[in-house]
Amino acid sequence: MVNVISQETFDSVVMENVIEFDMSLEEAITEAQKEFDAQGVHLGMVVKDGALSSDGQSIVHGVVVAVKALKVAVSGGSPPTLKDVEAHLTTLASHCKCSLAHRVLANNNDAYDILIQLLKHAQNDAAYLSAVVGALVALTESNPDILTAEGSLLLMQLLGEWRARHDSATVPELLAQWCTWCCVKHEQNRQNLVGSGALGALVGLLQGQKTQALVVRAACRALKAFTLDDDIRQEFGKAHEHARLLAEDHQLISVCLELMMDFSGDSETTSELLGTVRKLCVRAEYCQEAVDKGGLTVINDILVSFPNHAGLNKQAISLLKAISGNDKVKEQAMKAGVAPLLVAAMTRHENVRGVCEEGCGAVSMLALRCPTHARQLQEVGAGRAVLQAMKIHPDVKQIQKLGCMAIRNLATRVPENHASLISEGVEGAVRAALQQHGDAVKDVARAALRDLDLPVELVEQWRGTGHEIGR
Repeated sequence: MVNVISQETFDSVVMENVIEFDMSLEEAITEAQKEFDAQGVHLGMVVKDGALSSDGQSIVHGVVVAVKALKVAVSGGSPPTLKDVEAHLTTLASHCKCSLAHRVLANNNDAYDILIQLLKHAQNDAAYLSAVVGALVALTESNPDILTAEGSLLLMQLLGEWRARHDSATVPELLAQWCTWCCVKHEQNRQNLVGSGALGALVGLLQGQKTQALVVRAACRALKAFTLDDDIRQEFGKAHEHARLLAEDHQLISVCLELMMDFSGDSETTSELLGTVRKLCVRAEYCQEAVDKGGLTVINDILVSFPNHAGLNKQAISLLKAISGNDKVKEQAMKAGVAPLLVAAMTRHENVRGVCEEGCGAVSMLALRCPTHARQLQEVGAGRAVLQAMKIHPDVKQIQKLGCMAIRNLATRVPENHASLISEGVEGAVRAALQQHGDAVKDVARAALRDLDLPVELVEQWRGTGHEIGR
């Protein structure tokens, strides 16, 4: 168990150092940290940037001061105006962006409840709404447990209202961001929001605000959050089911690919749209749909038109890897000439971890169970590009693992590839990965060596003794 303390306990020790030992505030905070560290106390959820009160007898925190000021404004006789609360909302948001500890301290002082009350007052005022939702976004980041049924209902209402409103691009962007942070690492919030119609509301926002690049990006991130399976508190999630709903009920693959035509010169927005399509390609039929709607053309165009944009190349290659899970699509991709473009991107961005990781995965998928593809890939230098990625990123376990898988798939049932792979130094790279990463890569590394007819120690996991089972 991790030892933790409350904010009040930490502040009291700091004040004791100030009063009893005549330390400055900075010295008192440093000394308190050393004292608790020595005791094995975890201070990650403690705010350490307080200030002395005017009488010098207590610690005050800017985030708490802002929350208290908002509480006074809300509890007044008449609803507060934007002028009454704008400065306090800005202060609250800026402190919440500092750390999770600041957000927890704010919420422990009722920040969420106060913001929900303000949200009801601000619904018809775009500037007011922007300020309140901005504070909610800052408060909810990595802190999704605070969402309540009332907050979820308000979020759904606002997403519906702002689908077709164009008097402010900031509000719909912030609403999508709030939805994203409510979903990240919180499976129950995802399921509750899906039950409330969040998927349709976000797809509607994406279409209704399709001329606003920032809104499109934010909506894509929110939609991708529903396809995550990142809540360690839940044994099973519904990421696959949410992807199915988006692909089948809301035709999001078509929506995203059509929007890419409108943002062909905007690499950041295109990257988000590509990432969204990739998240939906979880079934063979969805991979085929992506191709039928022009996905391969988009991938090739990006690799040709944006050769120096590493982030966009990564997303294009990632989508290629995803849709290549469908054998028919894999064949279409190779016929479309994606192999040399993939190798060129890996070579150009060999120092970029993300491109190398996705590239090794794409080579592996394209060559899997397809000797013809393996020959074509090796002819255009895929093996050399994979080995270079492994050599440049020896500490990245996933690149080493995917690299070994790619090498194995290039070598399996294609003996004519063996000589060229070995001459390029494949044995040294695979053995180095096996030595450095051990169990994490041992199966694929040994398989690669075996299929290249290189010496490898294969461990028998079990051997029968020849005795009959007793009855």
